[in-house]
Amino acid sequence: VARECQKLKREKDAAYHREKMLLCKQEEAGIQLNAKHADWRDDTDDDELEDQELEAHYMYMNVITDSLDMSDDREEIDQNDDDNDLAKERELLASLIEKL
Repeated sequence: VARECQKLKREKDAAYHREKMLLCKQEEAGIQLNAKHADWRDDTDDDELEDQELEAHYMYMNVITDSLDMSDDREEIDQNDDDNDLAKERELLASLIEKL
């Protein structure tokens, strides 16, 4: 029976990314990695997938936020147009009343 190893997730700070970059460069140069770093690519693939999912989520949320902002702007513009129309109507009525 295969057991899945439950590793703790490492925080993805600058040191994490620096280490991954160095391991990638070592692999490209053909340097043999020690046992500790031998499974780094498996970890990286999962991390990259997770990063891509987060990036897609944030992009989606930005689009929704922008759409809501545009909708709010449109409502504000419509309200301003209505206010301007009412102001013009009041001025017209006031001028007609003065002429009577």
